[in-house]
Amino acid sequence: MLEIYKKLPGTNCGECGEAACMAFAMKVKTHQRSISDCPYVSEADSESTPVEALEKLDDMYERVSNQMEAEVTSIDFELAAAAIGGDFEVVDGEETIQLKMTSKPYQFRRQGLFEGGEPCHDSWVKMIIYDYIGRQGSKPVNADWVPFDFFPNTPSHIKAFQTSAENQLAAAFAQDPEGIKTHFTKQEGREEQGPISSDYACCLNLLPRIPLLLRFWAADSEFPASCKLFVDSSADAYLDIEFLGHLVEKFVEDTANETGAD
Repeated sequence: MLEIYKKLPGTNCGECGEAACMAFAMKVKTHQRSISDCPYVSEADSESTPVEALEKLDDMYERVSNQMEAEVTSIDFELAAAAIGGDFEVVDGEETIQLKMTSKPYQFRRQGLFEGGEPCHDSWVKMIIYDYIGRQGSKPVNADWVPFDFFPNTPSHIKAFQTSAENQLAAAFAQDPEGIKTHFTKQEGREEQGPISSDYACCLNLLPRIPLLLRFWAADSEFPASCKLFVDSSADAYLDIEFLGHLVEKFVEDTANETGAD
């Protein structure tokens, strides 16, 4: 979806009828909208992103995830589980690594990635988890909170996405500032205290060794609701920065969907 998002202006102007550019990109990806519905997308970009092109992207992602799967299934499962903070188990003679991503449980086996006992078919979920397992980062996680642009060579669209993600999360709880604590407690969030004052702050594990710090400020008479996201400075040792952007994207999308259903 970031392939589509980075073609958009990122201003959340609302002229397309959606609340934010990220919401519009999601609908383009799922074929509910055409990218040409954005008045600020160039004709060249509009013509280069037809349904067929998006389907080719999906095919490419599937091929890449399959290649990564072939590499990572040959690792030492017990050592890998210890390195990534997963749980190693042998069930009926089959080695398994249990881990959670954005509070959802996954099982990694020699046959690949499973969710709820069934094979996972989401190529991006597989690529993120396979990259995380394969890297087996060794930097200590020390609550040294930084924004995305802290990391060298962070792509500009990832930096732009952070702002969009923060705006989406702020909007999700602007009318229900008390509900944010209830929602993230359900998502296994842990309330945090720190040197920066905010109305609410919590730490959640995107993956076992990749914590995310969320700070929220409720609207007042002078300022609208706002949100800031930070990751640990060790995050790039555990996950490629592009995958990290997609992981936060997934977290924001899940939050928007869940709060919409609450």
